[in-house]
Amino acid sequence: MKNLRINSILSRRSFLQWALGLAGGAALSPLFPSRPAIAGAGPGKRLIFLAVDGLHPAYLSLDARGFPGGGPGNRLMPNLHKFLEQSLWFPEAQAYLPAATDMNHLNALAGTSAAGHGIIGVWAQPVGWDKKGRAIIAHSALADARDASGRPVDTLFHAWKRQRPGGLTFFISGKEWVADMFRQDPRGGFDLLVTGKGRPDWLPEPEKGSFSDPPTDPDAACDPEGGRQGIFGGRGWGASPLWTRMYTGQGSLLTLQMEHFASRFPHDSWIVDSTLAVFDRQPPDLAYVLLAQCDDGGHCMGSAWDPGEFTAADPPHEPPRGCESRPEWQLVSRRNPRIFREPCLDVIRDVDFQFGRLVDGLAARGILDQACVVLLSDHSAVNHLATDDFASTDIMGILEGAGLVRDGNVYTFSVSSYGVLYWRDRKEQVGRAKRALLAHRAKNPETGETECPWWVLDREEMKNGLPGISLPGELYHRYFVEQDQEQSMIWPDLFVLARNGWQIPVYNGHVPNVGIKAPKWTPPFRVYNGGHGSVDTLPILAAIRVPGGRTGVSPSPIRIADLGVTAASLFGLTLQSANAGRDLSGELLG
Repeated sequence: MKNLRINSILSRRSFLQWALGLAGGAALSPLFPSRPAIAGAGPGKRLIFLAVDGLHPAYLSLDARGFPGGGPGNRLMPNLHKFLEQSLWFPEAQAYLPAATDMNHLNALAGTSAAGHGIIGVWAQPVGWDKKGRAIIAHSALADARDASGRPVDTLFHAWKRQRPGGLTFFISGKEWVADMFRQDPRGGFDLLVTGKGRPDWLPEPEKGSFSDPPTDPDAACDPEGGRQGIFGGRGWGASPLWTRMYTGQGSLLTLQMEHFASRFPHDSWIVDSTLAVFDRQPPDLAYVLLAQCDDGGHCMGSAWDPGEFTAADPPHEPPRGCESRPEWQLVSRRNPRIFREPCLDVIRDVDFQFGRLVDGLAARGILDQACVVLLSDHSAVNHLATDDFASTDIMGILEGAGLVRDGNVYTFSVSSYGVLYWRDRKEQVGRAKRALLAHRAKNPETGETECPWWVLDREEMKNGLPGISLPGELYHRYFVEQDQEQSMIWPDLFVLARNGWQIPVYNGHVPNVGIKAPKWTPPFRVYNGGHGSVDTLPILAAIRVPGGRTGVSPSPIRIADLGVTAASLFGLTLQSANAGRDLSGELLG
């Protein structure tokens, strides 16, 4: 995508050249599909997905201190690199829009996009209107998903059980609602679903811990964390600015809540321990392991994959007495001066450490020699702009000011950098609403430039695509809109995708990731330091390790659905609903 911010470190071409150089001569093998198949290559006995939620692939280019130029013996994420060296890595991989959690984990397992299942919300989304004209909100549920022909959405778990009914299946998630999305599916397919709250009694309860100062942080007492903005820390005294300020900064209410509710946001160390405990009892044949700490930490601490975003703190950070002062500890984000770089990196260092524990634990148990392992992230993340001007991205405020909302007939469901709008009636106003949003301008606090903070897509653009932004049909569900006529699930009239790090407020109390259920009367406010959902968070980590298969780096520009379709092909599984992916098994084996 044309606005991908990775070019502040290295261009897409130089990033790929770096990745190819990393693997040396082995990287060339995917370029020659006529090469004979490797003797003994095959999918293995087991299929394991390792998902690092929210990881930006640009972290892999950084050295141990978080600067460009990482290499052997000096990497920010050495354990991930070790695994990549044993895999076929796709550094040009992307998710689908919306670039968020629920839909893209499902995309990996069903080989499709949101246009092939209809789940476009995080944690929940509007599905209809009640008799009083109020939006009906339902939690993300596979049971409600349909493909473009109206069929129930099939996943690798369902296909596995059809072909191998005696095979054990296992799903563990650091995000409870993602596992719960599958839990209520009447077709089954999952022998064991584990979350911090929904777990067997032989697994311990997750313990509370710090995102910025995990046990693996050797300088936790010295390195900085940004404070909270506080109620009196900015201009504007309405309810929305005040709530926003409470959630602004690395030491904000968001961080306190997410660290307090450990059962809802278990750190990766608990996921690793629990996964290995499951494999010790009876190794599953199909497993999906969702490590969520990278994403959770990114929301409350921020992201640091782009060294060019950070500048010296003003005033300078003063380390505690007895601590040295390191230049890299002075770096704060140009987008939000309350985001210090070092705690963001400490999150990532711990994510890599725990990933290494998981892979080493599986290897020690003899699992990896028998398994095809798919490594992925579901989206990446950026830091959001911090501004006291709440009106800069207040979608509903703009529409209300233009007289385009009446009697609650417009419902907004939004989070982080994307939002969707539904019209209950007066749909003739949709075109005017789109024009009003596109005419809106706000001053970017990072660049000082006045700009439109978003792209806005109507249904025609959802269907036909918007060049450089959205693929044709990527955000349009043909069945729900055209055949079902929105009886089973309503579909957005407008999609709003934020640009350049802008954050769209949450409305109606729908905050999916803060540890508590916000009341409906909660004013609109901006929740996160870092986030995702729009075009600039499409890049993902993607690699496949097949016993005896090819290793190195592939330049193929793949999508997350390709991972699920490829896994199905490798194991002879048939996905019975429509899929959007392509089979990469030829690159892996032949």
